[in-house]
Amino acid sequence: MRRFNITTAMKIFLLMLVALTLLFSCSDDKDKRKVVKEEYGEPDYTQSYTYAGMKSEIYIFARKDINRTYEFRKTVSGCGGSGKWYIYRWYYTTYYDSTIELYLPPEITHEKVVTAPEGQRLAISAQVLDDEEVVSVTLWYRQAGQEEFFSVRMTSSENNVYTASIPEDFMTGDGVDYLIEAWDEGHATYMPETGSYSVSVTEAAKAVSYGDVESSAFSGERREFEVGLPAGEYSPLSQ
Repeated sequence: MRRFNITTAMKIFLLMLVALTLLFSCSDDKDKRKVVKEEYGEPDYTQSYTYAGMKSEIYIFARKDINRTYEFRKTVSGCGGSGKWYIYRWYYTTYYDSTIELYLPPEITHEKVVTAPEGQRLAISAQVLDDEEVVSVTLWYRQAGQEEFFSVRMTSSENNVYTASIPEDFMTGDGVDYLIEAWDEGHATYMPETGSYSVSVTEAAKAVSYGDVESSAFSGERREFEVGLPAGEYSPLSQ
């Protein structure tokens, strides 16, 4: 009778593990890095390395409401795979690296402006919350069709509502674009996440009309703007 020992059992286990890994890596031709980014946005940190000829990438998400770290590897092209990236495994970020401090970026809730009267200053308001402290909230605006944005610091009132106004000189028939930027100690949120809101400015409008209430908690690096300086107390945010 053949002797079945622990060494033989380990070999069988390792062979099964390799077989399952190959099966998994050949079973899906989607780039899972893109899928994860679509779900969670850009990672806070990335790492990459090569081990035994296999490329690996690690995406670390340090937001409290995500708290995940993904390790990606490439599919095995020799067994019918496409050579694209798949999720090898994932961890809780606090388990992967206990030195990483989790955070939440500011959250902006805003009722976007759709139309506004011509020649009248336009007040923009938003509620901004943070798990620690809101450092600054800025309103960026420009006349539609222009490249340069101008900015003014939004001031807070009750219930963490921040308000600033677009000057009447900008309220012409061309319309105006605007967006809101909020910072805590190290993270930014933009409303909207990309681009800007467009307001139709008409002489016929008797009052400001509003659209949907939107809420966002998007973390990212500082967005770059073409900035200008209108007359008066308004000043561009330093780059």
